Amino acid sequence: MSIQEIFSILQSGGWVMILLAILALLLYVTAFDLIHYVYSGNLGRSRKKWLDWVHRPEEGEGQVGEIVQYTQHGNPSPKRIQQRFEEVRFETSSRVKYRLGLLNTLVAAAPLAGLLGTVIGMLNTFSGLAAGGGESIGLVAGGIREALLTTQTGLMIALPGVFISLVIKRRKGSLEEAISALESMTLIHKTGLEAVVAAEEVDEEDEAPAPAVTEPAIDSILGEGALQPA
Repeated sequence: MSIQEIFSILQSGGWVMILLAILALLLYVTAFDLIHYVYSGNLGRSRKKWLDWVHRPEEGEGQVGEIVQYTQHGNPSPKRIQQRFEEVRFETSSRVKYRLGLLNTLVAAAPLAGLLGTVIGMLNTFSGLAAGGGESIGLVAGGIREALLTTQTGLMIALPGVFISLVIKRRKGSLEEAISALESMTLIHKTGLEAVVAAEEVDEEDEAPAPAVTEPAIDSILGEGALQPA
């Protein structure tokens, strides 16, 4: 499709097509920026080396390494570690939440702008019918074309944005779950809960159920005539 054809289509849809083009530009710039942000780090990837990085923060790599080094800097207390993880969680979620809200607004605005073009096109159609004469057919056809073209364009802009928004929401949940898992690993390492859990498992294995005391055993302890009345 040549540039001339593109301008011809924009002209056929009226000034609403310019509005739709601006919405499409903002929507997809926001969408691809969000996708790059949520998928660029190693927070949502393999967790094989996480435990090693928790024990040796200086060896941490990427986004996970930065979080581990920040939350363990200065040998903080467990409470302070939790506070730092809350800061990390808030910063990550707030950035995604703000941009996702903007994305959803643009997705909702695109079909509404297309509907606005539909209304304008239908008004032009009715104007052509009311005018009559030889030019009425051209006015009616132009109005219908404008109405359908803007509606189609609005839906074509919005539909991919809906699926992108769902993908980003799912990824946001995965990042929050990964931060919680990293927090648990750090707290276990700092508070020594691994040793406590291991000790509890050993105690449970050593404990044996007490044998049930039966009636014959009671008789042997008390004697045959102990339970008989005097």
